[in-house]
Amino acid sequence: MKNKKMYIYIRMLRSFYSILILLLLTEFTCAPYSLPEKKIYSEKDDPYTYYLESLDAYQAGEDTLALEKINLALKLNDNLAHFYQLKGNIYRRLLDYDQALLAYQGALKKRSNFTEVHETMGDIYQELGRYNEAVRAYKRLIVLDPSQISIILKIANCYVLWDELDVAQHHLNNYENSANDYKVGLSDNYFLLRGEVLFKMGKYEESITFLNKLTSTSTKAYHLLGDNFYALNNFEIGVTYFNKLLNIDKDRGEWYLYRGIYYYQKHDYNDALSQFQIARSLDSTQVEVHYYLGKILLSEGKDTAALEEFRIYRQKMQKNDKLEEIEKIISRLENKK
Repeated sequence: MKNKKMYIYIRMLRSFYSILILLLLTEFTCAPYSLPEKKIYSEKDDPYTYYLESLDAYQAGEDTLALEKINLALKLNDNLAHFYQLKGNIYRRLLDYDQALLAYQGALKKRSNFTEVHETMGDIYQELGRYNEAVRAYKRLIVLDPSQISIILKIANCYVLWDELDVAQHHLNNYENSANDYKVGLSDNYFLLRGEVLFKMGKYEESITFLNKLTSTSTKAYHLLGDNFYALNNFEIGVTYFNKLLNIDKDRGEWYLYRGIYYYQKHDYNDALSQFQIARSLDSTQVEVHYYLGKILLSEGKDTAALEEFRIYRQKMQKNDKLEEIEKIISRLENKK
């Protein structure tokens, strides 16, 4: 009886060790995305050496050399996603987005869960204005790693740029809920996007409320705050933000345009004229300058010069709420000749 119990015990022990060995083998040989055993290369045909040389050249800003080295690495081993990623990064810095995207797609063929590459591709698509593709790339990343909730803001930004404001609001709500679920604070980028969406929706006071929650300042925040106060006809506060923007960049014609509008609303036409002229000299695309110059010249009785400004404005601004007013002014001035 005793021998029989011993025999059963030994068989159970053997079964246990067999299962343990099987589990260990599975762990070390069948893990997903496990790398194959590194091949032993000679010094002249080691792709890892070329990869590191490419990386060094890239970090040093030597893009041509970096591209040459990464191509040599890929020629010797075209199975590593990081090789393709680096090639994509080089082409991106060279502004060759088509080649960059091809390289990144190569990286994803080797490693479909490469979250950094999905994000980078989304960023490129967004830069190119291909918002639908950008959103798809960002959503793939979210599926792979739901904790990266900042990507939801990138999706929302695509819809802001796309002028799909309701959809942008929806994603901003999703971000807020996710931040609450993950117990993280709302980022400045969230408040900035909320402010931008609300401004574009004509909800100026609500926009200001969100923008005032920013913990750090930025050019975009100052611009939005200035725009909001101008929209509310509060030019005194609005111009303070454009003055701050001038302290950041004195060569931006747009800031002088807004300062000119401030002086124009105060009927200080001499200072307004000075600001508009600076704006036009710095940036010929500031079409609103022609409207205000026309108004000032008209008030001074300089009809011919005013008519010329209004005609330029009408030609360059095909859609604008001031065009009906401009058509009437132009018609009246032409009939006076």
